[in-house]
Amino acid sequence: MTGAVIALDLPGHATPRLVLKLYRPDPSEPDSAGREACILELLAPTGLTAPSVVAMDREGTDSRWPALLMTRMPGRRRFRPRDLQPWLESLARLAARIHSLAVPEEVLPSYGQWGVDDSLELPSWWTGSPSVWSKAAEVFRGPAPDERHLFIHRDFHPGNVLWKGRRPSATVDWLHGCHGPLSVDVAHCRLNLWLDNGSAAADAWVDAYHAANPDAPPHHPYWDVSDALSWIPDPARDGVRRVRRYQAFVAGAVERV
Repeated sequence: MTGAVIALDLPGHATPRLVLKLYRPDPSEPDSAGREACILELLAPTGLTAPSVVAMDREGTDSRWPALLMTRMPGRRRFRPRDLQPWLESLARLAARIHSLAVPEEVLPSYGQWGVDDSLELPSWWTGSPSVWSKAAEVFRGPAPDERHLFIHRDFHPGNVLWKGRRPSATVDWLHGCHGPLSVDVAHCRLNLWLDNGSAAADAWVDAYHAANPDAPPHHPYWDVSDALSWIPDPARDGVRRVRRYQAFVAGAVERV
């Protein structure tokens, strides 16, 4: 969505398996290569398994687009495991570990809500009550629950976790790592699970996360609304099934507010 990721095999090289990430130039996403490189370098001493920076073309001088060369992590993505609960529990423990990392607050960017400048007009495909969408937009524009800010991935979901066997082997795509409410990661993963695995998996994920991190605040429906309205699907691009699941997610969150 934001660029291209290319696997590079360099036989005989000291680091034979690399990834070249190219970032599509976007005024709303300045210095993408530099931002992700900074987060990866902050992660290096924490022991969390994540790519290491090899080289960077910050302005795209040689690569035409800004680029980051990284080590390639082992494993593959898993979206629909045969045994759902252990998979969710492993995801939850990984998220809790990320949120516990002692990354210096002063060197991190601050969390910012996505989509705040969007019009939030009623989508043409919306089949529910217009008042539900209006309420969701009102919640989205309203105040967030008061919550302690910690280190968060900001785009935590199954697509950014690699697995070997039954265990996560690496976490990738750290462009948006920042200092913010951990509920942002919980809600973002919850929405992705709802769309791909259904409502029961999304609910079980929240329970699994709180079991892994008992000190986490109760999950407030504001965060579900905030994450959902920061990205509005399109049936032509995302499919009718995902759009209908998205509508049910928003309606359920609004009902719980």
